[in-house]
Amino acid sequence: MKSKILIIIICIFSIQAAAQIGVNLQMENGYATNIFTNYRRLPDYFSYLSAFLNYDFSNDKQGLRGFYQGNAGLFDTYNTRNYLIHSAGLEYYRYFGPKGDKLNAGISGTLRRHETDYKWYEYKQGYLYFSFKKVLYSSFYAYLGANLKLREYEYLAPYSFWQNVLYLRISRFFGTGTTLIGETDFLQKQYLNDRPVENFPGLLTEGNGHNRQWIGLLRAAQSLTPTTGLSAQFSIRRSLESSVRYLIDEAGYYYSDEELFDDVFGYESERIETTLKQRLPGSITLSIGGTLLYKHYSNRLALDLDGYPFIDNRLRDDSRLIGQISLSKSWRYSKTFKPVVLTAEYMYLDNRSNDPYYRFNTNYFTVGISQAY
Repeated sequence: MKSKILIIIICIFSIQAAAQIGVNLQMENGYATNIFTNYRRLPDYFSYLSAFLNYDFSNDKQGLRGFYQGNAGLFDTYNTRNYLIHSAGLEYYRYFGPKGDKLNAGISGTLRRHETDYKWYEYKQGYLYFSFKKVLYSSFYAYLGANLKLREYEYLAPYSFWQNVLYLRISRFFGTGTTLIGETDFLQKQYLNDRPVENFPGLLTEGNGHNRQWIGLLRAAQSLTPTTGLSAQFSIRRSLESSVRYLIDEAGYYYSDEELFDDVFGYESERIETTLKQRLPGSITLSIGGTLLYKHYSNRLALDLDGYPFIDNRLRDDSRLIGQISLSKSWRYSKTFKPVVLTAEYMYLDNRSNDPYYRFNTNYFTVGISQAY
């Protein structure tokens, strides 16, 4: 068995050298004190596995990449949540003019698969995007981009949708080590049908199924020393039209941050993020970050734990605090291959809400390893 594995590995490396194939493998293991992120606070161990393979054609002016990515989520106690996600697609880039203007475009397809108890999570998705970077002058760039997503839920037809995004971003880099970024996004989402779903009572649909939002973002980053960097970002999300659809689960055995339960088109928000990165001796990087998020739901009543609205018909309103610290180390065991990256991370999440189902906190502990060839 060991000899067969060795032969396979040798073949992969030989193909890579001859045919410009890239391989990236990642594995992450961890423990969460509240795996479903809700009031039940049920713990579990988990593993995430990822494999990325790409085939590249490129020259000085342009490049084309074909890729496949497979992801698996595995859980110990609640293993009916196990899933597989397969994605494949093409990505293209081309440079224009002496300044380095650049076009990026791509198309991909995704398939998500679950075991029986979570079959209704499954979907098929198509994704198309393009962006163009214009160098206005030295260290001052403008980006214009758009993407289109079409997703079909086989078992939850009313949640199938198409979504498109148009964005404009401006980036300015200074000789002092300062970076400033401003961005504005316009988003639309339209559900594709209204067919009823049998034997699924926790399904809410309102309005015509059309949603529109605007996002504004400001980001600043500063190099404090040659080995230290600090960044901060503020963003706001505003609804222009909202008729989002979502699921309700009083039992508490579904992941509350899943899009089917908590769609971004269902709320307005303000978000503040900060990150401090420090390179340490021994090829170690320390990252410390914090996020504060306020979510104001548009058409979603806060409910008691029996599933009934409160007397004042209040809308759900949440505030979330996230703190995290991570260490990563690059370790080169061979001059032939890229270094292995080892990571360890702790994250604390505290969600406060006027809906008691969403009052919870969670601790995540994870360790991971990745290797690119």
